[in-house]
Amino acid sequence: MYGLVQPAPQASVVELQPREVVRVHGGQPVMVLMEKGGTRLLGVPLSGSEALLIEGRLRRDNGPGLATESLRALGGQVLRACIDGVSGELAFRGHLVLGSGARELRVEAGAGEALALAIEAGAPVFVEPEVLEAAGFSRDELRAARSLKRDPGPTPVHGM
Repeated sequence: MYGLVQPAPQASVVELQPREVVRVHGGQPVMVLMEKGGTRLLGVPLSGSEALLIEGRLRRDNGPGLATESLRALGGQVLRACIDGVSGELAFRGHLVLGSGARELRVEAGAGEALALAIEAGAPVFVEPEVLEAAGFSRDELRAARSLKRDPGPTPVHGM
């Protein structure tokens, strides 16, 4: 589960920028991330607590939380998060890369957990290209899903 990793993200990963948390089908929170320098979006389902943490950070309502402050107190920090897999309908996998001095540690996590901690810490977020290809969508698809508020039809968010 834990292991040392290389100091930098792999060249093949795509950087994402957090855009917003939206609610879909029954109020399920979903983090919408946008490809940096691109047009593709990725929607990652979140738990209620992950959504609250991310929304507060995006609004700049709150400072670093307990996990980030604990890492800092121990001389570490969140360096980056990566969404590295998707399986089934809603199961995105991810990991965090934590650093302390010259040492880096990869910690496996659910994608929502990894996103919440990276966004809270101001760290970059990356995605494996095959995940973005399989689960990504366009702004037009997101707009169309938003305009169908009363229609329970499909949304562009993977598996939702």
